[in-house]
Amino acid sequence: MQTLAGKIAVITGSTHGFGYTLAHEMLLAGATVVISGRSPEALAQTVEELRSRGEVSGFDCDVRDEKQVYALAGKTLEKYGRIDIWVNNAGYSAGSGMVLDVPPAMILDMFLANDLGTYYGTQAALHHMLERKTGVLVNLYGAGSNGKAASPTGMYATTKAWITSFTRSLASEIRNSGVQVIGFSPGMMLTGMLTQPVVFGERGKEKMSRFSFVLRFLAKPPEIAAGQLVRVLAKNKREFVEIHVMKPWTPLLGLIRVGWENLTKTGTRPEYFARYVDAYRPDFRQTQENPEEV
Repeated sequence: MQTLAGKIAVITGSTHGFGYTLAHEMLLAGATVVISGRSPEALAQTVEELRSRGEVSGFDCDVRDEKQVYALAGKTLEKYGRIDIWVNNAGYSAGSGMVLDVPPAMILDMFLANDLGTYYGTQAALHHMLERKTGVLVNLYGAGSNGKAASPTGMYATTKAWITSFTRSLASEIRNSGVQVIGFSPGMMLTGMLTQPVVFGERGKEKMSRFSFVLRFLAKPPEIAAGQLVRVLAKNKREFVEIHVMKPWTPLLGLIRVGWENLTKTGTRPEYFARYVDAYRPDFRQTQENPEEV
């Protein structure tokens, strides 16, 4: 069903994972889709794969670079004349582990991609949408959006908590502008970010020792969340809405399903491969050996 027919949609970070799946589902719903990614090779391959589903274009974009994000919007406007939907999807997890065990350089890069990437994308989209008094902005929530502790993915969760607060503040500030804002939490999905994690330190390894089982009863194929977001985009009339694919009863239903699968010897176990690395430890020797006297 062509529920998004005639819509021009931009999805950042869409050469793999949820972004790729969302692009596929939006094309099937009739939208014209602009995908983006850091790798020109991956971008060209993805456009070729999706072309049979509908009108799709791809532009290089590293969302950590403000100018590249604005260029993505500019190229889309130059080719299609408008932007109806903008999805700030680009982002990743630097790894799992205790918050003091993850290298600061990796944390900084993750914040640049997840948070500033969302900020730049919001600026680029709303510069156009607010002027037209129409459009839909989608920001991706995740672990941490509920404000609770999220070990052993605490640093990634912190980026999602930031996005949640940012999105709520933004929605309040642009109320009655004609632009819709959607905070969308897709839940746990069977993508590489969860099935092939980097795990820092012994405590992180211990925390993640049963994660393959967690994936089995909680994680879903990305098509489920992508399909739900497409339906929301097609039907939502509210100025601001937050959608959570994972419900309070999801864990219980997942455990019941896994129990039945074990009893009947049915179902499949998701592929899971973790890479374990040493915990980060700062080097204090230089400051200890050469203290500056004030």
